[in-house]
Amino acid sequence: MTVDIVVPQEMWGESLEGVVVTWIYQNGATVAAGRPIAEIMVEKAQLELVAPASGRLTILAVPETVIGRDQVVGRIETA
Repeated sequence: MTVDIVVPQEMWGESLEGVVVTWIYQNGATVAAGRPIAEIMVEKAQLELVAPASGRLTILAVPETVIGRDQVVGRIETA
């Protein structure tokens, strides 16, 4: 099963856009649910994005990519 990675609504505040600062894991890495996987800049605050599931990470939005609400920034392929 594939799980989309999106920035949770509560992290956005009033902003409509954010920026992917960095991914803590590389493309294809195995990640654990609830662990930080990326850093996102929203409203001049750098926030950690956590994995919504455990599995293999596929990065869709590379660092410095401007992202919008509800945009899929990556996917996790679960076992």
